[in-house]
Amino acid sequence: MKIRYALGLMALVTALVLSACTAVTPVEAQAAPTTDSMDGGEMGDESMGDEKMDDEKMNDESMDGEEMGDESMDGEEMDDESMDGEEMDDEKMDDEEMDGEMMGEPVTFTLTIENISGDSELPSPLAPGAYAVHSGATPLFVAGQADQGLGLEALAEDGDPSGLAAALAGDSAAIHSGVFTTPEGADGPGPLFPGSSYTFTFQAAPGERLSFATMFVQSNDLFFAPDEMGIALFDDEGKPLSEDVTDAVLLWDAGTEVNEEPGVGPNQAPRQAGPNTGEDEMGVVRPVDDGYSYPDVDDLIRVTVTANDME
Repeated sequence: MKIRYALGLMALVTALVLSACTAVTPVEAQAAPTTDSMDGGEMGDESMGDEKMDDEKMNDESMDGEEMGDESMDGEEMDDESMDGEEMDDEKMDDEEMDGEMMGEPVTFTLTIENISGDSELPSPLAPGAYAVHSGATPLFVAGQADQGLGLEALAEDGDPSGLAAALAGDSAAIHSGVFTTPEGADGPGPLFPGSSYTFTFQAAPGERLSFATMFVQSNDLFFAPDEMGIALFDDEGKPLSEDVTDAVLLWDAGTEVNEEPGVGPNQAPRQAGPNTGEDEMGVVRPVDDGYSYPDVDDLIRVTVTANDME
């Protein structure tokens, strides 16, 4: 009995021990993971960390690339702006050059007035005169209006240009002005007889014109002068002219003294008792039209302009 009891007790204890061992094994397996498993986990974390770092690196590189792209674009914009600036500067220089060419430099001209009336029906001396360079209408007179009292009367009646020259010198409309008084080859001032000439030089720039006035001596108050716009000195392209300009000259009536028959009137300069004699007309400045007969202008006078700088 005792022996049977002892064997049964031992079998029970053995079964309890085995049962306990079997129950503990899974717990230990969960609680004590293998080193390889842990290393794998750590490697996984590190791999994930590396991947995260790679992503961040890629993002940084991507951002840097975008920034570099922006900088590149900015550089291109700056280059474009620089090129635009250069183009604008070139255009500005071109405009300035064109403006300079259009304005042009002053040119020196010579005007020659020849008395060629010797073979005409009415040979006549001419008298010293005045001239002006201008860009608008002539400052010497206004056609269709009475003499302005600035010296034209004395020039047209008595051959005295001094008063008109003084008025022109103070007139802002006259860019340059002066007198011509001495015939070529003469020792001093005096009238211009057939076969002789007056010559004077002046300067003018493109857009400027010339006017002058000289008395037709065998008359009461007639004078030669261009029309109100004066004589063109440059062509349409701004090139200075050298040519005969007689066809631009007219025979004008100052309207200050009643006209007498040309060449015989007692109050005309060669026959009058003194300056400023004769009956006042109270008329206006206009091309002569008084009922008397006069030779054509180009039978009495020849006018030539020469651009000295172009010779």
